[in-house]
Amino acid sequence: MKMGRRTFLGMTAAAGALPSFGMAGDRIARVGVMTDTHIGTTMESCLRVKAALELFKAQGAEMVVNCGDVADRHYPEGYRCYRKTVEAVYPDPAARPQELFVYAFHDIGDYRPGSGWNVARYAAPAFADMHRLLEAPNGHTDSREWKGMAFLNFPQTTGMKGFLSWGEYEAKVRHACETHPGKPVFVFDHLPPAGTTFHSRQWGSVNTRRILNKFPQVVSISGHVHGSLASERQIWQGEFTAVNAGCLQTWGGFAPGSKPPPQAKENFGVLVMDIYADRLVFSRLDVRDGSSFGAPWIVPLPFVKREAPYRPCVAAKRARPVAFAETASLTVTPGETGYTVSFPAADAGAQPFMYRLAAERQTAEGTWCPFTRDDLFSEFWKAPKDRDGKISFTMEAAFFTPGGHYRMVVTPLDWFYREGNALRCAFTATLPVAKPVWASDDPMAELRFTEPGKPLEKSPGGLFVPVSGQGTLHLPEHAFKGLEPGKRAHCVIDLDTVQPDGEWCAWRVTLCPRGRGSLDVVQTAPGAPGPLRYVFSFTVPKDGLDTCDLLFNYVSPGASLRILSVAVL
Repeated sequence: MKMGRRTFLGMTAAAGALPSFGMAGDRIARVGVMTDTHIGTTMESCLRVKAALELFKAQGAEMVVNCGDVADRHYPEGYRCYRKTVEAVYPDPAARPQELFVYAFHDIGDYRPGSGWNVARYAAPAFADMHRLLEAPNGHTDSREWKGMAFLNFPQTTGMKGFLSWGEYEAKVRHACETHPGKPVFVFDHLPPAGTTFHSRQWGSVNTRRILNKFPQVVSISGHVHGSLASERQIWQGEFTAVNAGCLQTWGGFAPGSKPPPQAKENFGVLVMDIYADRLVFSRLDVRDGSSFGAPWIVPLPFVKREAPYRPCVAAKRARPVAFAETASLTVTPGETGYTVSFPAADAGAQPFMYRLAAERQTAEGTWCPFTRDDLFSEFWKAPKDRDGKISFTMEAAFFTPGGHYRMVVTPLDWFYREGNALRCAFTATLPVAKPVWASDDPMAELRFTEPGKPLEKSPGGLFVPVSGQGTLHLPEHAFKGLEPGKRAHCVIDLDTVQPDGEWCAWRVTLCPRGRGSLDVVQTAPGAPGPLRYVFSFTVPKDGLDTCDLLFNYVSPGASLRILSVAVL
């Protein structure tokens, strides 16, 4: 049954959402897609893979794709367990679906004892070993025609020495498009094209995006960012179509702020893609019970950019607004170490994507001035029965000056960061704050800031602008020496950051003792929010602590910052 594009778009406009339509009789193929399975070394670590395969079997999937990071490290026994899991779900080899694997960096880690993440040296032998142990039908780079359509997969090592160059990548995609005119060309990568789906702006591939922009018939399917399939940001259309398959482990996500509640959330999502002559239908399913995370995504074929329903501007118009109930209220309660902010879920409209928690200080003139921000993901990723409808978050006392007057403002945000109605609560800071053991009110002049291999120079406007995507602020020797081992401590930093893109955070800042692992991580707010405070909270190691560096990474091109003050409490 073929449905015209005008009919499709008319139904969409009339319903206010994308309709679910299609008959199995005209379906060309059904493909199951999972990603980021991160298995360990045991059969137990493959339980989610088994659940996914059982779901795909029940759904009648004719091909199963794993978009990479099959194992959490290069685990030979884990790959054998994966194969045993396939054989347990599909005991009859003749009844097994086709398989396709994407090869990614986690399957290289610890390939040899002590090798760590030496991707340049060990990628080729690790992938060869993975291919053999998984009994995978495809190598790290593969092109196949199936049911009259092109399916391509590329490794995360594309562009590295000894692997496919980006020019060769483009040539393969071009050849597939030219030999399959008018049909979708499926391109499977681990990294999403940059600036498309959820968190791809930081964790995506700029080269993939640059190349695929030339090929509107491409359907790019990826993993890597560990997003939830309950999010409407897992699909994107612009110059082509991009879909991210979420993950079969925990998902996290970048959220501005100094330490929101644990961001790792259990995830059980997979995709089932139905291919028709005039559309693709992506069902987002929970492997535990086969339930849906939301309405299917329906992509009309052939692709026409100006009519694509998942362009962000179109999808935003289709989304329902988010709102707190009129009776909702916000409370701020002092505790042992900080102030607990509590509020009900914004359930008067659509399920929000995030909550923005902004703290404001009252000036001498009586006006409210924002000075810090923490964003929290809502409960959208949970099944409705698992949502408790209450949110709470504790901000460290180190943010506030005792006796100062403050106000918390909580605003729900939809998938496209549009704001709903806000809740507000004013309070006076009462909790004591330790005196600094070291502080600098002019760190731009007093401290060294470097990027790999050279000093980081200030721009004419007095800002630091890393061109390498990474910078390090070197705190002085013994800045942390006065802290008591085993006690809670804080590093407070005031930053004025500017990012060229107003949606995603550009700076991830890590407090790193020299020669040790990181102590704490914060994520800056996106856009140009003005001066904001960030607090690193940590327990002082038992053997004490001399000093740390502040490592700035995942810096977007063109981003800049001014460091206003640093203090160790």
